[in-house]
Amino acid sequence: MKAYVVSNTKSGTQSIDGIYYLITEEGEVLASHWCSHSGFAMGDLYSNRPERIKDFAEKFGEFEVEYLGKDDMTMSELLERNKSFYADSQTEEEDEGNEEQ
Repeated sequence: MKAYVVSNTKSGTQSIDGIYYLITEEGEVLASHWCSHSGFAMGDLYSNRPERIKDFAEKFGEFEVEYLGKDDMTMSELLERNKSFYADSQTEEEDEGNEEQ
C-alpha cells in the first residue's frame, strides 16, 4: 500500500504553512496535521510517529509513504479515489446496518 503526503492546496504539492494530509492510494484519509512547511509534514504525519508506523503496517502490510508529485498520482485522481472510497464505505455501513435489523 502506498500513501501520499498532500498539502491543502489545489495541486497538493505546494509547500504551505497549513494542513497536510496522509492519504492512501485508495483514497482513505489516515491523518492530518498543521505544519509550517512541507519539510516537516512527512515526520509529523508518519515517520516520527512509531505508533502510526506500527498501526499502518498491521492494517496494510507493506506500507510506503511519499510526497504527492513524486510519481504519476495527481491531486485530481486522489480526490476521485477519496470520493469513491468514502461512498463505498458508506454503502458498506448501510448494508451492515440492514443485516443487523
